[in-house]
Amino acid sequence: MFSKGSKKTRLTRGLFLILALILAVSLSLAGCGGSKSTAPDAGKSGQSGQAEKTAKKSGFNIALLDGTNGNAWRIQMEQNMQQVADKLKSQGLISNYSVYEGNNDATTQAQQMEQLINSGVDAVLINPVSATAMAPVIDKAVSKGILVMAIDQHINHPKVISVTTDQYEWARIQAEWLAKQLNGKGDILQFDAMAGAPANEVRHQAFADVLAKYPGIKVLKQVNMDWDEGKAKQLMTSLLATYPKFDAILNQDGAAVGIINALQEAKHPLPKAMTSDEWIAYLRLWYDINQKNPNNPLNAIIVENPPGIGADALMIAVNMLQGKKLKDGVLTSDPSDKENKNAILLKPTLIITNDNLKEWYDKTKDKPDTYYIDSVLSQADIDKMFQ
Repeated sequence: MFSKGSKKTRLTRGLFLILALILAVSLSLAGCGGSKSTAPDAGKSGQSGQAEKTAKKSGFNIALLDGTNGNAWRIQMEQNMQQVADKLKSQGLISNYSVYEGNNDATTQAQQMEQLINSGVDAVLINPVSATAMAPVIDKAVSKGILVMAIDQHINHPKVISVTTDQYEWARIQAEWLAKQLNGKGDILQFDAMAGAPANEVRHQAFADVLAKYPGIKVLKQVNMDWDEGKAKQLMTSLLATYPKFDAILNQDGAAVGIINALQEAKHPLPKAMTSDEWIAYLRLWYDINQKNPNNPLNAIIVENPPGIGADALMIAVNMLQGKKLKDGVLTSDPSDKENKNAILLKPTLIITNDNLKEWYDKTKDKPDTYYIDSVLSQADIDKMFQ
């Protein structure tokens, strides 16, 4: 009995040591998770890894957290995503798709995320109010195996893959064009969007980097119009009182119509150069101005930032939930988050100036004023990103 008891004791101690070793290794691995992980490539160690653990290949429950749907661009983004979601539902790939609006409040977005974590959602796509404010709740979601992705604007989190237009390149093209129109010298007004919003911050930095190369260009005043045409008009009217003389307007998106309306109501000359985005209402206003003033047309540029980026991200999310792996080189670093390699940046390709304004005016005649010139990648194009 003693001898058998001694052997049993040794076996029990040995088993205990093995279990203790397994527990120690498990705890060590768990400590590597969370937002402070040093993993640089989300495609290798972050969300794709979570997706690989997903057993099912269809019937996914996916939610969109949109920071706001208070402007035409966001409304069109949501419509594009709903169309793709409906198609994926008909194929059985999605079982449920829900949309939540955050009223431009990061706290509201975090609360919505908490609710989704408890609802059994498979993936959450976020158009964020802030690049960093949701990190704790994102950690919680990721720990439960939920795929978290950012769309349109980057989220600084090592385990979140962001799918956006290359916002830095978008702004760089606009600023370089404007500087060349002024031959590197002049006084300008700068209309940024919403302070703190990830896309705004990246664009603002791109503007600053370009203008630093042209010391002859002076920014008389920088303002934030919050992607609000009405506020842009009010700001422009106020600026005219203090800065009646300026050469050009460096503008992000969602403000050009308001700015021009303010100038026209004040009977103020239009700027020598102006930047903006692909809103049809603006395209038509620009075209009409040129038709009425063929000898003094508005000198402007549009660079695309298509609302279809949300639909692109939704298709990418479904592929990742199915366990598909992104090809090497698809992921890169966002300019605002250089420590992580977790962004899919789509370069803007459509540029409209006076050289091709009429072509795009004719192409978009059947579109409503609220429409943005748009594009959505095909499923085949999305699949090319994957192994």
